[in-house]
Amino acid sequence: MSLVKANRIVLIRHIKHSYSDISSVSLNEKSKEIQCHGGSYFITPSHFFNEKHDIYLFPFLFNHDSSPWKEANLFLFSSAQNGNKGYSNSDSVREKASLLIDYKVYCEEHGIDLYDFNGRKPRRPTYRYFFDLLQKVNEGTLSRKKLNKYTKIVYDFYKYLSEQQNSSIDLDKVDSVKSVNHFFQSSHGRGYSVTQEKRGQSLPVSSSASPIRIGFLRENGEELRPLREPELCELFTALSNEKFAVDERLIHYIALQVGARKQSILTLRMKHIKLFSDDNLLQDKTFKVNAGPGTGIDTKYDKPQALYFPEKLAKQLRTYANSQKAQKRRSKFVNKNGHILNDDDMYLFLSSAGGAHYMAKSDPRYIKTKSRPQGRNTYSMNKKLSNIVSTEFPSDFIFHWLRATYALRYYRFLQPLFAKGVISDRDIISMVQKRLHHTDREITEHYLKLFDSIDDRLVAQQLYEERVFDLYGSRMDSI
Repeated sequence: MSLVKANRIVLIRHIKHSYSDISSVSLNEKSKEIQCHGGSYFITPSHFFNEKHDIYLFPFLFNHDSSPWKEANLFLFSSAQNGNKGYSNSDSVREKASLLIDYKVYCEEHGIDLYDFNGRKPRRPTYRYFFDLLQKVNEGTLSRKKLNKYTKIVYDFYKYLSEQQNSSIDLDKVDSVKSVNHFFQSSHGRGYSVTQEKRGQSLPVSSSASPIRIGFLRENGEELRPLREPELCELFTALSNEKFAVDERLIHYIALQVGARKQSILTLRMKHIKLFSDDNLLQDKTFKVNAGPGTGIDTKYDKPQALYFPEKLAKQLRTYANSQKAQKRRSKFVNKNGHILNDDDMYLFLSSAGGAHYMAKSDPRYIKTKSRPQGRNTYSMNKKLSNIVSTEFPSDFIFHWLRATYALRYYRFLQPLFAKGVISDRDIISMVQKRLHHTDREITEHYLKLFDSIDDRLVAQQLYEERVFDLYGSRMDSI
């Protein structure tokens, strides 16, 4: 077998009974006899793991001579089985396997015995690898963060080997590690400390963020700003263009009127559309839809959320859900995947080929799929938009800006209530924080500071219903 990396990793799509006991005799009433050549054995599920006994898409590594790299495979399997930090899902295990095989190939190409730690530090396998990576960092071809990832997986591998019975690996010779206490302050002003390992074969990475552009705010590492009134009007005009399909318009309108992120929008199910009935209509003419774990709607960090859909938008979504176009797409989904989802759990938004735009974590295919759809259609829609709008429209616009635009409109809706003394500044922060589902109040405050600095004050006189709850001034194609 060639040293080419692609030939060194094979994915085992399904490992059964990974948490079960294997024995020659039946252990209890749940033991299942498995026939094999020359006899049989018994599989007994562990009651600690309920029904979760299987591992999917497990990476299996090979030596250069096509033989299995036994030590690495046992390390990865043990880490996945135990749910070790950084190895809790298939994606992370595959990433670690890729980094580990890079180390293996490096040692083979340089004639290094990766299990021999005799001699001085500069001659030991991990130090030679570290110095090689460090040179790439100095040349600008590798980031400090990526170097730390490479050396961390190597250290984890040797740590696992050192803990095995009769191991010859001396972990002190692999890397120098010391415990460091880091002191932090919570948003409530309380101090706390966290003890972490500081490895010698790692580089400090600056925690200070780059400056934020004037007129922007940063949320989860992404810079965004609300669309100003002329830009928003141009967006409406562009969305009414025949190049945008009705489902694409609705996806934009949900972001503008509900403030939901794309993973929540694209994992809406048919059962949520059934909630849009007259008896569920709230006093403010909205429908409440719960999102997060157990609801079928994905959220950021799996946080429980409440999404509020305006009555007019809910009616349009209900009409689209029952349209021939949507029904055909659901039929294509079933033809492609079978009845893995019941009618209520079917995605509201599907591609023209019947594929999901975003795969929810509750989707039965989630743990079995290597490359999951993650809302790339928002990038396609953004590219389509850029071919329609004028040069005055911001060229760096991204879909997530619609969330900031929603926040600005909601903030402006609250201003008359503040002027009348009905609510306070503190109330406004709390209300906006609740609608944006911010855990950290400081993030919401950054939003409001930006909104206070926006100059087009006359727009603030517009009623909330005119733009936030009534975004259908643009003509929509018939469904």
